[in-house]
Amino acid sequence: MTDTRRAFIYLRVSNDDEGGNNASSAAQEAACRALCERDGIAVAEVFEELNVSGRKLQRKQFDRMIALATSPSRPAHVVVVYALNRFTRRLLTQVTAEHKLTEAGVRLISVTEGMGDDPNSKMMRGFIAVMNEKYANDAATFTCRDRRGNARAGNWNGGVVPFGYTAYVAGVDGRKERKKLAVHEGEAVVVRLIVHLACVGLTGQPMGTRAIAKYLNDNGYTLRGRKFHNSNVDGILTREHYAGSYRDRTRDDRGVVPNFADEIVVACPKIIEPDVMARVAAIRAKAAPRVTAPRTTNSPVLLGGLAKCGHAGCNAGMVIRSGKGGQYRYYVCNSKATAGADICRSKSIREDALDSLVLDGLLHRVLAPDRLRLLLAEVLDRSDEARQRREKDLDRVRRERIGAETRLRRLLEIVQEGMMSVRDPIFAATLAEANASIAALSETERSLAGQLGSASNQITDEAVQRFGQALRASIAAENSAMRRAYVRLLVSSVTVNDNEIVIAGSRAALENAAQKGDPAACGAVPSFDRKWCRLQDSNL
Repeated sequence: MTDTRRAFIYLRVSNDDEGGNNASSAAQEAACRALCERDGIAVAEVFEELNVSGRKLQRKQFDRMIALATSPSRPAHVVVVYALNRFTRRLLTQVTAEHKLTEAGVRLISVTEGMGDDPNSKMMRGFIAVMNEKYANDAATFTCRDRRGNARAGNWNGGVVPFGYTAYVAGVDGRKERKKLAVHEGEAVVVRLIVHLACVGLTGQPMGTRAIAKYLNDNGYTLRGRKFHNSNVDGILTREHYAGSYRDRTRDDRGVVPNFADEIVVACPKIIEPDVMARVAAIRAKAAPRVTAPRTTNSPVLLGGLAKCGHAGCNAGMVIRSGKGGQYRYYVCNSKATAGADICRSKSIREDALDSLVLDGLLHRVLAPDRLRLLLAEVLDRSDEARQRREKDLDRVRRERIGAETRLRRLLEIVQEGMMSVRDPIFAATLAEANASIAALSETERSLAGQLGSASNQITDEAVQRFGQALRASIAAENSAMRRAYVRLLVSSVTVNDNEIVIAGSRAALENAAQKGDPAACGAVPSFDRKWCRLQDSNL
C-alpha cells in the first residue's frame, strides 16, 4: 500500500436519448482521467455500463463497484463520475449509495458539478438528485406517450421482430425512424407449415409442439439459424401477429400497464387466416394436459376420451381392455376396471363393434343428406327473424368472449404481481380452462359472423350436399388417424349403457365447416352450444 490516493471511475451511457445531452463513454472517461491526473489520483479501475438506464435499482457494474469500494480492503479512496446523473437518476439509489461510501471513507466526486463535502454541498447534491429523478420520470412519461402514439399510428415499437416478419423504415419523424412490419416470405412459409401441422398434421391427426419441432429439425428447417424446440414452436402457435394484428401493451403516462380494454390493437400483414389460428388454438386448448390427459390425446383408440359409461349415472370414462392374449379388445367402464363390479355393473362392449356402430351412426344418420340439411337449417334460413336471432347470439357470444379474455388477463396480472405462481396447479387448470373457453367462443363468434356476412359467403343446399359428401368420404377413409381426427371434431361424447348408445355433438362445428366448404374446418366444439344428437329418435 502507498500513500497515493486511488480512484474508481464509473461510466454510464443510458439506453434513452435524454434530450441529446449524453456524453459518450470515451468522453466521460477522458474527463474523469483528466481530473484524477490534475489532483494526483491514481485510477485503480474503470467500471463501464452501456445502454443501462440510471433509473434501474440494480445495475451489475454499479453494484459491483459499490461493494468493492466499501469492502474491508478499501481499494479506492474516491469514486469519480462525469456527472451525478451518470451515477444514478434515482434519489433513493444516490442517497443509499453515497451513505455507504461515506461510511467506508470513500468520497464521491463529480467532474461537472465539482462540489465539496460541506453541509451546503451535500444539500445541493440532494437537490440535484431530485431534479435528475424528475427529469428521468418526465423522459419516461414522454417515451411511453410517444410509444403509444407510435402504436396508434400502426408502427412497430421495436423489440425482437416475430419470426415470419421483417421490420422496415416506413418514414422518418425528425430524428426518429418509424418502422412497420412486413412479411418475410422465406420465414412465412415455415410459419404456415407449423400451423398446418398443428391443425391437421401429416395424416389428418394434429401434431403437438414436440412432434412439430422434431419434424422441422429432421427436414432441415431452422429458426433463424437455431433449432426448433417445444418452447419456440409453442411461441409461434400462440403469437397473435400472424392473424393480422397484435396488441401493444406499452405503459400509460402514469407507468401503469393498460388493461385489456386500453391495449392498442396494431394492424400488421396477415400470414395466417384468423379462423385458422382460432382453430389451432381450440385444438391445442382441448388437447392441453389439464383438459385432456396426454394418453387420451395421443391414443390411437377411435373413441378414446369420448366413450363414457352411462350405467346408473356412472359417467366414468371407458378404457380398452384385452382378452385371450390380445385377440379381443373391449371398451370397459374405468370405474369397473379399477374398483370392481361392485362399483359399476355395466357390460363391456367389443371395440370393433362400438366403433362400427358409431361410424355407422355418423355416416348414415347424422351426415345423411336429409339429416344434415335439418341440422344446418338455421344456417340455410335467410328470414329476417333468423337474422335477428343470429345478431342477438353474436352479441351475446362476443360479450362472453370479451368477459373470458378479461378474466384471463386478470389471472395473468395476479401471476405478474407475484400473488400466484405459474407452478400452482390451480393456475394451470384455470389457464387451460380459460384458453379452451376463449377458443370455443371465438369459433362460435366467427361462425355467426359468417352467417351474417355477404351473400357470396352464404351457403346453399348444393353446398351442403357437397360438404356432406366430402365429410362422409373423410370419415370412411382407410386412414385411421384421419378418421379419428374427424370423429373427434364432430363427436363430443359417446355414452354407452346396456340398452342404447347416445352420440352427442355440436352444430357449431358443422356450421363453421359448412360455411367454408371444408370438412377440416370443423374446429372446436363450444361446451354451451346446441347439441345435434339429443333426442331419443336420433340416439337409439
